[in-house]
Amino acid sequence: MRKISIRDLEAGSKFTKSLYLDKDTVFVGADQPITQQDLDRLVQFGITFILTDGEKVTTDQNDKSSATSGPGYFDTNLPFYQDDENSTRYKYLLEKANSSKVEFNAVFKDCFDLVQKTYKSASEGRYTEIREFREIAERIADHTKTNAQIPILLLSHSHSGYYLYTHICYATFFSVMLGNFLEFSRPKLIDLALASLFADIGMVTVPEEVSEKKGNLTELDLKTIKRHPVTGYQILTQRLKLKNSLAIVALQHHEAVDGSGYPQRILANQIEELTKVFMIADQFSAMIHPRPYRAAILPYEAMKIMISENVNRFDLKMVRLFLNKLSMFPVGSGVVLSDLRMGMVIESNKDKPLRPVIRVTKDADGKRLKHLEFVDLMKDLNLYIQQAIPFSQIY
Repeated sequence: MRKISIRDLEAGSKFTKSLYLDKDTVFVGADQPITQQDLDRLVQFGITFILTDGEKVTTDQNDKSSATSGPGYFDTNLPFYQDDENSTRYKYLLEKANSSKVEFNAVFKDCFDLVQKTYKSASEGRYTEIREFREIAERIADHTKTNAQIPILLLSHSHSGYYLYTHICYATFFSVMLGNFLEFSRPKLIDLALASLFADIGMVTVPEEVSEKKGNLTELDLKTIKRHPVTGYQILTQRLKLKNSLAIVALQHHEAVDGSGYPQRILANQIEELTKVFMIADQFSAMIHPRPYRAAILPYEAMKIMISENVNRFDLKMVRLFLNKLSMFPVGSGVVLSDLRMGMVIESNKDKPLRPVIRVTKDADGKRLKHLEFVDLMKDLNLYIQQAIPFSQIY
């Protein structure tokens, strides 16, 4: 890798391959814009150069990338319905989501490509190096830690591809997001991301006719599926040599704090902290995405199931934090208000999870608004959320 002086770097520039602080530590991912905050961080720690095998992306390439990414769903180039301090702040939240979307899409795609390649290889008995996964784990951890709009980006994001690979990417992002809510350090977030990316690798040993079955599973099918945590743990510790503190997440992620899970039926005090985080992310992500045998469950319904029917499976403090940060109607999800207007939840109210802040997108007749309008249900007590709707219906 060649050295590049930080004096030759500028905010907004990108490189075709990742930038490193040293041979093992990723500073900025491939095709990820360098921010002024990144540059300030280098100066703060006395770092004078970075390393890369890539080339700087030209302005033409940047323009092309921006053009193909499109304006997205968070369009803010509209006049305010009510121009006040709160509206300005809510608009800023959406603008931050817009500005982060290209980077988020790039990180998610790279994550999916790596998971797909590695899981496919594992199914054929071939195994990869951990280093590639550590790089993507660092990018996910850093992007999530510095981006408060991750919930909106995750719930509005759509990615086609084999379910197992897309699921593990979504679950990893949700897992790191919860780890960030828990104020994990950067190294701990990276470990959490790495463990999450490998958590379902045992599923590669389950025949597709079982894992993708549309009808009811037989007792033999269930036994086959329930072997995957042990198989995954064996692959990670024996073949990939992943340290036990991370591989344990693959072994334990279907356990439950009340001892009703599998494969070991262990109790809360025997389940590792990283596993408890991933269990919540894994369950939520699995429910809100479609499977061959069922449609996707709306985020509101998924949250309701997690805090009622499945509450004994999870660490109660973590589930409460997840709920408080995302709201009962999770940030980024679609809703219909009691006056029949539609919109997207953009901010939770910690003390009242049923009364978040809504960006209104359609009037009561279903017509798209031509202005920016926001409703804080903590202040407008005459309104309430009538029902949750798919994100695709709000624009």
